[in-house]
Amino acid sequence: MIEFRRARDFSRDEILGAMKQGTLEMSLGPFTTLVKANSPSLLEFFYDAYRDVPVRLVMQDVTDITLEMRAPTIVRRYIRKQIIPDPGFQVPAIPLPESMAALSFEMGLNLAVALKCCRYVTFHAGVVAGPKGAILMCAASGGGKSTLVSALMEEGYRLYSDEFGLLNLQTAKLHAYPRPISLKGSSIPIVRDMSGPDWMTPALTGTPKGQIAYRRPRPEDILNENPVAVTRLIFFPRFQEGARPAARKMAKSEAIMRLIPSSTNYHLLGEEAFTALANMVAGAEAYELVYGNTRDSLVMVKDLAAKVMV
Repeated sequence: MIEFRRARDFSRDEILGAMKQGTLEMSLGPFTTLVKANSPSLLEFFYDAYRDVPVRLVMQDVTDITLEMRAPTIVRRYIRKQIIPDPGFQVPAIPLPESMAALSFEMGLNLAVALKCCRYVTFHAGVVAGPKGAILMCAASGGGKSTLVSALMEEGYRLYSDEFGLLNLQTAKLHAYPRPISLKGSSIPIVRDMSGPDWMTPALTGTPKGQIAYRRPRPEDILNENPVAVTRLIFFPRFQEGARPAARKMAKSEAIMRLIPSSTNYHLLGEEAFTALANMVAGAEAYELVYGNTRDSLVMVKDLAAKVMV
């Protein structure tokens, strides 16, 4: 059995060769992912943003996710170089220029987990964890979730995920899936100032989502295999320019009803999903947060964590 090693322990040529052959196997959180691609742009992004992720160059086992990055047509492979993610089933993916392969790759991983995973209840949420438990943050696009996740990392919290809360059906605990944090527009310089430029990928401009960059996970976020945590706090953050910071405590029933629409597979898992969700919320406190800047949101979260996570 060939052991996993960090991606940066291999050369670029070795990583690209395995990608071309479709034998690059990545182990991250509870999932193994087989990647196939022939994209210089994706190679550079992967070698940067996934440098500390365990990989091996020869497939050894059946994987959870298979993701091929390919051209939508033969013509667009050579004349108009474009790329789409193909997780093995039809997905609503928009062809992007090959130079935006990083965005296409991240979208492909999101779609694969959201539409194929049935071992966990999956929520579109950011998650960080500390010694006293996890904080789950569920927000609409533009709500400031990713910026807040990044800020909490600088406060000593471990990154579990920027995209998914993975709730175990049996234990009602959250599993880590620490991929790069997707940042858009004005949040990019904010996080760059907090974390330092060495932790940020180069920005992509002109994408369907505007300017995008990624904050890399740290080695300590990744290398402890499949950690789990009990949820202690649930936040529904909402950024509103110029707003004064305010926190409203929510009833557990309201928190459950707010979380259900954010799940991609709740309707498929039925009673098991409801039981796990109810058990998670029973052990946590939930708040709706309104704020006008990152500093205010961080102060509120730290104050609430100090009261609850003791």
